[in-house]
Amino acid sequence: MRATRRLACALAALVLALGACGPEAIDPLGQPTDFSFEVANPDEIAGPVFGAMVVPFEPSPMFGVRKLAPASINLDAFVDVMADTDLASDGQVSGSLITVYDVPRINEGLGLEFGWLTFFPPEGCPMTATNALEAAIAPIIGLAVWDGESYVDDEPDIDGVILLESEERVDGVGGAYTDTFVGYVPVASRTAWSATTDGPCVPDDAPDVIVDVDLEIAAGWQFLRYTSVESFDGLTSTYRDEVVSLTLEQVAAAGVIGETIVPDMTPLAPLAARPARPGLSTLFR
Repeated sequence: MRATRRLACALAALVLALGACGPEAIDPLGQPTDFSFEVANPDEIAGPVFGAMVVPFEPSPMFGVRKLAPASINLDAFVDVMADTDLASDGQVSGSLITVYDVPRINEGLGLEFGWLTFFPPEGCPMTATNALEAAIAPIIGLAVWDGESYVDDEPDIDGVILLESEERVDGVGGAYTDTFVGYVPVASRTAWSATTDGPCVPDDAPDVIVDVDLEIAAGWQFLRYTSVESFDGLTSTYRDEVVSLTLEQVAAAGVIGETIVPDMTPLAPLAARPARPGLSTLFR
């Protein structure tokens, strides 16, 4: 019996010793994250993809860069968060995103066109949230097909801009129409959190608007999808704004989620925010 007990103790010590000498656990958040998605690419543009984030203490291009119309773009205000990422001529974008530990500005969620819906929900649309005090996301504000080295007159010589958005208008009788805008934004987070309105709700001071937020944010990378639908019956308009989170796998399987265009303006100007959607204008007038 004593010999059996000594053998068991020896085996236990051996297991502990081997465990101590084994490989260190790999932190998945400390590794680049592979991703892919598909866009329409009518001009069959191909090349490396530059994913722009704003570095700390720089004015966010999401606010007012078009109004300022700078003579030149301050490239020091941007950082590329994509590694070995390319656009193929068939519209497939694939590569890696930098680790969330290397993301330079993690709490830039309000730079999103629709970020207010999440971080400052309108009266009448309370959020049910988990880990609310840690809620922070960093969005990629723009995607460009650029080798990172070519310039024309000190401006980046960009081959194309990737817009992860679409808009469709369906006309009815008597001037009625339905206009649907869908936009996708890759975002990084260092902590897991969630926020939901628990279904559609109507803000107290905007009876013609419906808001629906359902976010399940994981530590790491994911996408947000913003959908804004304006319905006009010939007399008045109603709006529905929805924000949901999607995993990288869901986006990869979603099919075409945007398009690539040839820039016809100041190269990085398309990276700035577009005007707010009608529903948001109603909420924050």
